[in-house]
Amino acid sequence: MKRLCIYFGLFFFSATTVVGQDIHFSQFPETPMHINPANTGLFDGLFRATLNYRNQWAAMGHPFTTAAAAFDMPLMYAKNKAYMGVGAFLYRDQAGDSKFGTFQGLVSVSGIVPLNDFNKLSVGIQGGYSQRSATTADLQWENQYVNGVYDPTILPNENNLLTSFPYVDFSAGTAYQYRNRAQSITGQDVNEFSFGASVFHLNKPEQKFHQGGGERMDMRFVIHGQGRIDFSGTRWSLRPSAYYMAQGNANEILFGTMLRYRIKNGTKVTNFFSESGIGLGVHYRFKDAIIPQLYYDLGDIFIGVSYDVNISKYSAASKSQGGFEVTLRYANLNGALYKNKK
Repeated sequence: MKRLCIYFGLFFFSATTVVGQDIHFSQFPETPMHINPANTGLFDGLFRATLNYRNQWAAMGHPFTTAAAAFDMPLMYAKNKAYMGVGAFLYRDQAGDSKFGTFQGLVSVSGIVPLNDFNKLSVGIQGGYSQRSATTADLQWENQYVNGVYDPTILPNENNLLTSFPYVDFSAGTAYQYRNRAQSITGQDVNEFSFGASVFHLNKPEQKFHQGGGERMDMRFVIHGQGRIDFSGTRWSLRPSAYYMAQGNANEILFGTMLRYRIKNGTKVTNFFSESGIGLGVHYRFKDAIIPQLYYDLGDIFIGVSYDVNISKYSAASKSQGGFEVTLRYANLNGALYKNKK
């Protein structure tokens, strides 16, 4: 009977993963291509490179770990003319005793159209190679328990029920950005807002988690927005952000804000040096976690850390320990090169 439950559990895990939600990052503004391909190259600079790492539910045994790397840049930029953005996004996710893992290597291309000096519209597509994998080698089986005690030296004599398989994946999205700058006695005040919508897994790739069967992956729909509101005449600003994701029967809502203090102003005339600052804030994942976050922004270099404090029904098992997350980003934000370009 116990073995039957194990088989059923594996099948249920496989089936629900198909309709479950993709990976997520609490610091989602720092994973722009993961939430929308249209964000590719949609920033003021030469290039940006980002590393993200997330470790989740360590108190429940084997933690869920996710690592990602991204690079993007604008191409053929000319002031007030349409240009392109190109980028690449890689991530590796591994979960639990079965080492259920996902690897994706994706490339993104966007078309960015300045509507005027303050507004931009972007449309992007994304696609690439993916790999799913899992193993039953580290799972515990009924015949390995003797008088209720687990003995790892006993061979389970079970076959690996899970399979590894590759697939291709395609996504698309659109984004709008408003950005206005004004000089003040404390530096450069910025008001910026961006909104977007995207759809992932447009081709609904087939998922074959167990031998002899497969199901189509549900599409993931994302609506997101974020902003920067500088308080004129001060060094303080608000950085609100929010998103909604839905995939199959799963959905996720995350919202919150950061309070930022500008430590150093950028160069007023040439913009050759970017401003720096420190931010502290909190986000809330609906019915799941409270997420305090701290970041240090050196201009070109950004370091952010956050921690999910689990408040869901799993908090008893997780001991309220959700996930630790860190972001490292380097971006060449030399605005002078762009502003002088015709």
